[in-house]
Amino acid sequence: MSTLLSLSKEGSSGDHEGLTLKETRITPIRRSGSWTCVVVVLALALGLGLGLGLKKTSNTNYVTTNSSFLLDQNFVVTNITTTRYYEFVISEATGSPDGFERTMLVVNNQFPGPLIEVNSGDELVVNVFNQLPNGTTIHWHGQLQNGTNYMDGTNGITQCPIPPGMNFTYRFTIDPSQYGTFWYHAHASTQYTDGIYGPLVIHSPSEPIFGQYDRDVLVILSDWYDVMSSGLLTQYLGSAGIDGSNYGGVNPGAEPPPDSGLINGKMNGSSFDLEPNLSYRLRLINMGTLTEFMFSVDSHVLSVVEADGISLEPVNVHRVPIHVAQRYSVILTTNQTAGSYNVRGEMQSSCYKLSNPNLNTMVLATMTYGASPTTPNTQDWSDAIPALCLDLNSTMIVPQIAMDPPNSTDVVQIFMSFQQTTQSGGTQTLAFMNSTSWLADTTNPTLLQMSKAGIQTTFDSNQLVVVNDDITVFDLILNNYDDASHPFHLHGHVFWILGEGDGSYISGVSQLNTTNPPRRDTLTLPGFGWIVIRFITDNPGLWAFHCHIGWHMAAGLLMQFADLPSQIQQLQIPSYLSDQCAQQSGGVVAN
Repeated sequence: MSTLLSLSKEGSSGDHEGLTLKETRITPIRRSGSWTCVVVVLALALGLGLGLGLKKTSNTNYVTTNSSFLLDQNFVVTNITTTRYYEFVISEATGSPDGFERTMLVVNNQFPGPLIEVNSGDELVVNVFNQLPNGTTIHWHGQLQNGTNYMDGTNGITQCPIPPGMNFTYRFTIDPSQYGTFWYHAHASTQYTDGIYGPLVIHSPSEPIFGQYDRDVLVILSDWYDVMSSGLLTQYLGSAGIDGSNYGGVNPGAEPPPDSGLINGKMNGSSFDLEPNLSYRLRLINMGTLTEFMFSVDSHVLSVVEADGISLEPVNVHRVPIHVAQRYSVILTTNQTAGSYNVRGEMQSSCYKLSNPNLNTMVLATMTYGASPTTPNTQDWSDAIPALCLDLNSTMIVPQIAMDPPNSTDVVQIFMSFQQTTQSGGTQTLAFMNSTSWLADTTNPTLLQMSKAGIQTTFDSNQLVVVNDDITVFDLILNNYDDASHPFHLHGHVFWILGEGDGSYISGVSQLNTTNPPRRDTLTLPGFGWIVIRFITDNPGLWAFHCHIGWHMAAGLLMQFADLPSQIQQLQIPSYLSDQCAQQSGGVVAN
C-alpha cells in the first residue's frame, strides 16, 4: 500500500494560500496478470504520461484516469462514513480523442475526468480551481443535496460561475439513501461538451445488488466534436442555424451533429482486459451532448440491474439504449470462448435532425479474457431493437425496492417547443417551456434571490419558476411539440415515471401506472409525445429541470422548482458563494 499526498484547501479565495497536505491512498489492483494502480486523487503537480492516441506526442498533455477503467476492488464498502478530499484543476489542453487535434477542456489534465469513489453517507469535499479564461461550475449529477442546494453547481440558479483564476470548494454529504452510478460535469453553457466530465460511484452494503458480482468496470459513452462548442453554439442559435439548416424557421433547433463517438475517451482502441468466469458490473454512463447510444457486447447477454441509481429487478437483454445523462448497470459474465469481443456503442444518428456524412456511428472497444488480445470477429449478436430514441420499455425498469407514489396534490403542465424569435440582436432560434426561454443570470442566481427576498414568486421573464412553500406531490405533465426525443433531468429529486405516449396528454384518457413505476432522475420525452412524472417537493432549494442535450439547455430549455422557500432562508450558504457573485462583471460566461 502506497500513499499520495495531495494539496487541499478549505475555502475558496482566488489564490492558493493555506494549502494543507491531505493523504490519499493509491491501491494496487490485479489486472490480467499484471499490477496496475487506480489513482483516486491526482495531485496538482503530478505529471502522468499515459497517452490517449494524440496526433502529436509532443502535445500529449492530458491522460486517462485509468487505462482499463476498472474500479479498485480493494475499496472498502462500509457503513462507516468518512470525509473524502479531491482537488480539481479545470484547464485547457491540446488533445485528439478521435485522432483530430484540438483544444479541449480537462480536469486535472485528464479526460474523462478523475473517478470519484465514495460510500453512502460520506462527506465529499472537492476544491475546484478554475484555470479557464471564463467562468465555470461543476454539477454533481443525481445528488440530492438535501440541505446543501447551494452545492448543486448550477450556473445562474445555485451559484455564479467560478471566476477565472479562483477556486470554489464544494462540500456536501452523500445522501445515506443513495448508491449506484452517477457523474459530474460542468454546468455553464456547453462547456462539458469540450471535456469537463467524469464518473462518480457511490457504494453501499445496503444496495440490493451489492455482493452479486465480482468486479466493477466503467463504460463512459460520449459524442465528440472536432471544434470548440462555443463557436458551434453561436452558429446554432443564429438565424441561419447550423450550415443554413434553419431554412427560414422551418427546422428550428437542428443541432450540430457530432464528428465522432467515444468509449472511455477514445474513438476506437479502448480495451477491457478481464478475467474468465467472473461476473462484471459494467457501469454505463452517457456523458454525451446530443447522442443516444445503443450498447452491446458481442456474444454476451447483459443483465440490467440499475437505472440512475435505482436497483432493478434483473432483466436480460442483448442491447441497452442509453440517452444523454442516463446511467445503467449491467452484469456481464465472462463465460464464453476465451478471446476478444467487440464492445459496441452504436450512435443513434437517426435521432439527429442533420446528418454528418463523415460520422462513423459504430464506436468499438475490445473486451478480452482468457487469452491474448486478438482482432475480434464481427459478429453483432444483438436484439432487433428499432432505433426509436427511447428508453428501455418501462416494463423492463422495475425497482427492486418497490415504492408506490403517493397521491398527487398538484399538477403542472408544460409545453416545450423551438421557435425563431426576434431579439434586440437579431433573429435567434430559442427553446421554450411554455412561453419562457431560460437565460442564466450569472450575477444573481435564483437561489440567492430567494434567500434574500423570502417567498418570492415573481422573477425575470426568462425564468420559469414554480414556487410552493408546502410539501407538494407534483404531477409534472410534459408535452413535446418537437419531433425529436429529449432527455430531461430533474436536479435534487428522484421521480416516478407514471406514463408516456404519442401526441398530447389527455387527462382521464392517457394511461398512468402508479404500481411501483420506474424511478429515475433522467427521463426520455418522446418526439411529438408526452410523459408524466411525479415527485415530492420536500427538498429545500431551487432545482433545475432541463433537457440534457447541451445545445437545447443553452437555447433555453430549462425551468425551476422552488421547494419550501421558507426553509431556504435557513440554508447556511457560504459567504464565498455570494462574494464570487459580487465579483462578476457580467458576461463572464454565457448561459
